[in-house]
Amino acid sequence: MTDLAAYLRRAAGEPFAWGSADCALFMSGWVLARRGVDPAASLRGRYRCHLGAARHIRRLGGMEAMGRRLALGAGLSVTTDPQPGDIGLVRDPAAGPLFAIRTALGWAAKGPTGIALGAFPVIVAWSV
Repeated sequence: MTDLAAYLRRAAGEPFAWGSADCALFMSGWVLARRGVDPAASLRGRYRCHLGAARHIRRLGGMEAMGRRLALGAGLSVTTDPQPGDIGLVRDPAAGPLFAIRTALGWAAKGPTGIALGAFPVIVAWSV
């Protein structure tokens, strides 16, 4: 089982890349490391830019519907009390909805400038 701090350190060292190291795949990579199942296996490598990601998000019904589908496929259940190590869809005031991992200090999300950490409002969260 992977330690959250170690996962975050490793992910922080990887450059952001659509289709391999973006917010959805950062979150899904944590679930894979923790539970051995990749919620986003069907998405990895399927897009290479923001427009490609947007097409997949739209095809899957939007960010929340996509998150719910990924979480359900990984056997995760919704939680209203996310704990460190849980995942969620949060709202960044500047960037909009982002998939993130709950830490003791707030929500961590992968973005083009690195890992953002903040007390972002939760749209929906899942227990890992």
